[in-house]
Amino acid sequence: MTLDAAAVFALSSALCFTGADMFARRGLQGRDPLAGAVFTLAGELIFLFGAALAAGLRFPPLGPDYLRVMAGGAGNPGLFIILFLIGITKVGVARAAPIKGSSPLFGAFLAVLFLGEQPAWYHLAGVVLVAGGVATLSSGRTHGRWRRADALWPVAAAVAAGAGAVFWRSGLKAFPQPLAGSVVGVVTAALIVGAYAGSRLGARGFVAEWRKGPLPFLLCGVAAGLGILLYANALQRGEVYRMLPLIQTSPLFTVLAALVFFRRAEHITWRVPAGAVITISGALLVTLRPGG
Repeated sequence: MTLDAAAVFALSSALCFTGADMFARRGLQGRDPLAGAVFTLAGELIFLFGAALAAGLRFPPLGPDYLRVMAGGAGNPGLFIILFLIGITKVGVARAAPIKGSSPLFGAFLAVLFLGEQPAWYHLAGVVLVAGGVATLSSGRTHGRWRRADALWPVAAAVAAGAGAVFWRSGLKAFPQPLAGSVVGVVTAALIVGAYAGSRLGARGFVAEWRKGPLPFLLCGVAAGLGILLYANALQRGEVYRMLPLIQTSPLFTVLAALVFFRRAEHITWRVPAGAVITISGALLVTLRPGG
């Protein structure tokens, strides 16, 4: 594997998303995931607008690529964060994080279809390993604590992330500064998530959730905001089928952290770390460059 600048950005993004996952798990204890999504995106916007002011950010002229980045933001973090937080409430972060790590399956397929990327045979072998890891994570008896159908929530989050990555990759070419693209994408996501959550919870619901304490979600948002910025840098420099699997190594770190902090609460069995290792092994294989 060639650890170029794009790969460094992708791995750094993965570490940030791991921190975001753990803050989200802490925040979701007794709280509504929709409100959590809104508070998380608020944290992302606080971070990105602060970075934009510090950098004296300038946006490129309006054009079609804005729509592509907006579509990317709608997929990830927009739809992704709603589906993923619901997934955490259903199956726990130690299962939800590795399952959403299957997004390279969908991202690589869509990148080949729409961006003309050309993965080699070992990239496809990596895809098979990712699928096997997800199957391992989802197998076994549920002991009445979660239903196998609940795993569809993080799977749907993975689809949203994979599709979003393709739009991000396509649109970021018009943004000399990835920070500008990050702001456009996250603002789009915040508008979509805010409108949906508002229609479901109403003003009273938000006030009630805010009184429970939004700090874990705001910290989640700051970590995710930095992760999105690094994510945009990675996708601007590297192919989707290489960058997305590296970014999705975050579930491996999340599982390790969950084993330390949430082992009893999440009833983690051998399948969880085993499935995570298989998933991440496939992701790393997908990352290999053709010819070296």
